[in-house]
Amino acid sequence: MNNSMIKQFFLRILQYNIRKSLRIQESFLIDREVREFNIVAIQKQDRNNNDLQSFSSAHNFFHLVKNSSSQSRTCIYVNKCLRLDQWIVETAESDICSIRILTRNTDNKTQTLRLLNIYNSCSLFTTFTERSLIISRLNKLLKNDCEQLIVENFNLHHSHWERRRWFTRHTTTDILLNVITNARLKLLLKSDTITREAHNQFTTIDLVFSSEKIQFMTCKCKIRIDLHQKLNHLSIITELCLQTISVQLLTWWLWKKMNTEALNAYLQIHLPLKRSLDDKTMMNDRVYKIIRVLQKIIEKSIFLTKSLNWARDFWNQSCFEVVMKSRRLRIIWKIQDTLEAWNKYLKHNDHKNKIIRQTKRAHFRTQMHELSEALKSIWCFAKWAKIESQLSKKLSQFSSLKRSDIDHMITTFEEKIEILQEKFFFSSSQVNVSDIAESFISLTVSFNSRITEDEVKQTIRRVKADKASSASDISNRALQVSLAELISVLTSLFNTCVTHKYHLKQFKKTQTIVLHKSKKSNYIDSKTYRLIALLDIMSKALKLIMIKRLSDIVETHCMLSNAQMKARRKWFVISTLDLLVDQVHTVWDCEIKYVIFMLSLDIVEAFNQVLHVRLLHTLKIKRTSSYIIEWTCSFLENRETSLIFDEQTSDMREITADISQRFFISSIFFLFFNASLIEKCETLRIKIEVLNFINDINILVYNRFTEEICRTLSKAHDVCAKWACTHDTTFVSEKYELTHFTRKSKRFNMTTSI
Repeated sequence: MNNSMIKQFFLRILQYNIRKSLRIQESFLIDREVREFNIVAIQKQDRNNNDLQSFSSAHNFFHLVKNSSSQSRTCIYVNKCLRLDQWIVETAESDICSIRILTRNTDNKTQTLRLLNIYNSCSLFTTFTERSLIISRLNKLLKNDCEQLIVENFNLHHSHWERRRWFTRHTTTDILLNVITNARLKLLLKSDTITREAHNQFTTIDLVFSSEKIQFMTCKCKIRIDLHQKLNHLSIITELCLQTISVQLLTWWLWKKMNTEALNAYLQIHLPLKRSLDDKTMMNDRVYKIIRVLQKIIEKSIFLTKSLNWARDFWNQSCFEVVMKSRRLRIIWKIQDTLEAWNKYLKHNDHKNKIIRQTKRAHFRTQMHELSEALKSIWCFAKWAKIESQLSKKLSQFSSLKRSDIDHMITTFEEKIEILQEKFFFSSSQVNVSDIAESFISLTVSFNSRITEDEVKQTIRRVKADKASSASDISNRALQVSLAELISVLTSLFNTCVTHKYHLKQFKKTQTIVLHKSKKSNYIDSKTYRLIALLDIMSKALKLIMIKRLSDIVETHCMLSNAQMKARRKWFVISTLDLLVDQVHTVWDCEIKYVIFMLSLDIVEAFNQVLHVRLLHTLKIKRTSSYIIEWTCSFLENRETSLIFDEQTSDMREITADISQRFFISSIFFLFFNASLIEKCETLRIKIEVLNFINDINILVYNRFTEEICRTLSKAHDVCAKWACTHDTTFVSEKYELTHFTRKSKRFNMTTSI
C-alpha cells in the first residue's frame, strides 16, 4: 500500500443552508464539484437525530464533525483528501462547530486558521435571550491566538451587509456587530449579495467574516449558482491563498491477479543459493536478500490499483460488462436519437439493474453463510448490528493528548509519539528483581529442534492469504503461490535460527497501528487507545512453529496449572464458563450450605508491561528447553517498532517491554509470566479456587460466613498486590468486580464489604 502527499495552494470552503432536507444534503455532498472543496459547512433549520449515518455515501469523501450528544443544527464536513494531522476539532456544539486548520501562507510560513460554523434560529418563538446566548458563546470562542474565519447564518438584517431597506431589524444585531468589531473581523462577502430567495423577497443573511490578515489572502468569496439545490438559500464559496497538504488516493497491490508463472520463474533464477549459515550476520543477510527478491518480483508481476471511494465488494466482471454496454447504448441513442435506440437502451438498463441486484444479493448471502460458519464471526456481527450500526461513523482523527506533568495539551505528532511509547513500550528500571537467583537446572524437557518442510508448508498455508503485511509489503498469498521455490530456502533458514537460538534482526521490526478503544467519552488520555502490530509474514511462520512446539511441551509435561486458560490446546472461553458453573454447583450441592464470592481482577496493559527478566526466569523454573529459553531471549531483545496514526508513520523506536499483543505467542508467554501468581494463590490453605484467563484473575472463595470470605479475599488480594510490585504490573482498582453466588441471599449477610 502506498500513500503519497501533494500540496494544494488554495483552501476552498463551501457554505450551504439545507433548511430541513437531509435527502438534499446527501445528494449535495456526493456531487462531483462539491467533493473538490476542502471544507463544507452545513447549516439546517430543524433539530433532529436523523443525521447522515455511517452507511451514507457522503462518508466516502468527507469526515463529519458535529455534536454527537445533542440534536445538532450545524456540522462541518472535512474532505478526506486533507491530511488528518492538518486539522483538529475544537468545538462541536448544537449550533456552533469549529475546527483549527494548519496551513502555510504565500511566504511558506505556518498559518493557523480557526473556522467557525454558526447557525441562529429564525423562528418567531426564539427569544432575545436565546439569540444573545449564541452570540455570547461566539464571543468566548473568538481568541487572538490565530486567524479567524466565520461562516454563519444568524438570520439578522443590518445595513452593514444589506443596504436595501428592510422592515425588520432585530435588537441582537447591534450585539453581534459589537462582538465582530471587538474581534477585528471584516465582512468578506460583498454587501447586498443575495443569499436567500423566498416569497419574492431577496435577503442577505448567510455571511462570511474573517480577520484582517485573512482578508488579504482571500481570492474569492461569492455565491455559486450552479450548486443550487432548489432551496431558498444559495451556496457560498470562499477561496483562500493558503497552502495545505493533501493525501492522494491509496494504491494497492492486486494480489489476486498476480502472474504466478512469472513470479516462480524469477525466483528460480534470483533466489540465494541454499548453503550453510555459520553466523548471525550471514543469517540476517540471507533473509534480507529473500525479502528484496520478493519485493522486486512483486513490482514486476503484480499491478497497482487505486482505492476508489465508490468501490464495492460485490462488484465483479459481469457487473462491469453490463454497465459498460449500457453506457455504449446510451451514447448510441444520443447520436441516432431514434425511438428504437431508446427502447433498446431502456431494455438493457433494466437488465443491468437486475444483474447488479442479483450479484449484490448473492454476495450478501455468501457473507452471511461465512459468518454463520464461524462462531466468533457471528458474535462480532451481532455485536456490530446491535450497537455500532446505530451510531454515526466515528472520526478516525487522533485527538490532542493530555499529560499529567504539564498543563497544556499535546498536539504535535512527535510529542504524541513520545507519550504513546512511554505508555505502551516502557518498563520501569526500579523494579526489584533481587529475588531471582542464578539457578542451574540440569533436567530440562526434551525439544525437537528440527523443522521439516511439511511443517513450514502447513504453517504458511494455515495463515490467511491476504492478511495485512508489515513494512516489507509482502502478502502471505505471494508466499503461498511460490512455496515450491521458497520451501527449501525457508526451511533451511528456520532450522538455522532454532539451532543458533537466534531471532533474526529483520523479524524484530514491526509496524504498530494506534486505534481508538470503543465507548470512550473522550480520547485525550493515552489509555483510551489500543495497538495492533503488523508482523513480517515469514516472522509469523517461524513464531507459529515455535508456538506449536512450546504448546506441545506445556501440555505434555503439565507446566501450567489447569486454572490457566486461553492460548492452550482444547481450551476455549466456553471451557472457562463450564468450569466456573461446575465449581459453583459443586459447592452448592454440599450438605453444608455455603455462599460463594468471586473477586475479579484485571491487569492494566498486561501485554505491554511484561518484565522480560521475570518471564525468562519462569521459563527456566518450568524446566523449559534451553532452545526455547535462548530463542525467547533473542526474540525479546533489541525489538523495534514504528507507530502509525493520522496517516503518518514514525521512525523506528526501541521496545523495552511488550510481547506483541494480538499474537498467539503473547498469550502463552503471559501465562508463564503470571504462573507464579496462580501458584501462590493456590498454595493458600483456605477454601479458594483461581481461574486465570490471560490477564483476568478470578478468585473464588466459599464459606458459611460472608465475613470470613471477605477476610480470605483480603489475604488473596494482598498476595496479588505483592506479586504486582515485583513484576512491574498494576491491577486496575476501577475494574474490580465482586460477584455473589447463592441460592438464598437472605440466609447470608450480603452487605459485608472487603
